[in-house]
Amino acid sequence: MRSIFKDPKLQLEFEDKGYVVIDFLSLEEVAQLKDIYKELNGQPIQMGFSTSNMSMDADYRKKVSNTITSVFGNAVNKHFDRFKMFFGIFTSKQPNQEKGLCSMHQDPTYVDENKYQGITIWVPLIDTNETNGALEVIDRSHLLNEYPRSTLPRFPYNDLVPLLLEKYFKRLDIKAGQAYIGNSKVFHWSPSNKSNEERVAALAWMAEEESQMRCYYQDFKNPGKTMEVFELEADHYIENPLFSRPDESKAKKIGEVDSQFEPLNEAKMDAIINGVTSI
Repeated sequence: MRSIFKDPKLQLEFEDKGYVVIDFLSLEEVAQLKDIYKELNGQPIQMGFSTSNMSMDADYRKKVSNTITSVFGNAVNKHFDRFKMFFGIFTSKQPNQEKGLCSMHQDPTYVDENKYQGITIWVPLIDTNETNGALEVIDRSHLLNEYPRSTLPRFPYNDLVPLLLEKYFKRLDIKAGQAYIGNSKVFHWSPSNKSNEERVAALAWMAEEESQMRCYYQDFKNPGKTMEVFELEADHYIENPLFSRPDESKAKKIGEVDSQFEPLNEAKMDAIINGVTSI
C-alpha cells in the first residue's frame, strides 16, 4: 500500500498508532459548517447521540454529505497524496445527556483493505474535552482485527471492553477544526455529553483515489454468519436509509465472505499494542 500523507512524519506516526491529530480546518470553515448544521436543521436529535445518516430525509443526508466533502476538500488536497472522500455526515451529542454514549467500535470496511486503506476523518466543531464527549481511542488497535467489518454496529469484543478501557484507554482533547485522521480499524468510542452545549462533529470517509468503494452487507435483524460483498458508488450510503441492502441494478455483487474476527486475549493485546513482535 502506498503512503497516505504528503508529510513523511505524519505517515510514520499514522503507521505506528493508527491515527494522527492535525490542524485541518480554518476558523472560517468551522463557522461555515456550524452555520450549515443550524440552517439545515435536520439532525435526528431525539436521542442523546445521533448521526445525519440516521435521518430518513434523503435530501438532508445529501446536503450534509455534499457540504462536508466540499468544506474538507482544501485540507484533504493539502495533506493527502491522491485520496478521495466518499461521503460525509454530522454527528451530534445533545447536552446534559446520560444516554449519549457512542460505544466502542471499528468503522465499517468501505474498500478492499488488502489493497487500500479506509480512512476516517473526524472534526469537532467545538473544543472537545472530558465533559462533552471527546473522542477516545486505543493506540495500535488497528492491528488487532484484520478482518472486514460489515455496516452493522456490532463490536465483536464486548466481553473485553472493561479490560480495554482499564489498560489502553486514551482520550483525545481535540480543538474545533482539528482533525482525527484514523485507520477505520482503530478501536474508538466517545462518552455522553454532560456539558451545557451540543457537541457536533463533521466526519468523512476516504481512501486512495484509485480504490473502488464496497459494502459488506448483513441484514440488520438477521445478520447470519456471512457478508455479501458489493462494489458500488458512494451515493448508496447517502441516498438510502442506514443499513440498506445495495440495489443490484446499481451495485455489483462480487461474492460473500465469512463474518469473522481475530480471537483476542490480554497477552495478545499487550503484545500488539505495546509493539512486541512475538508472544
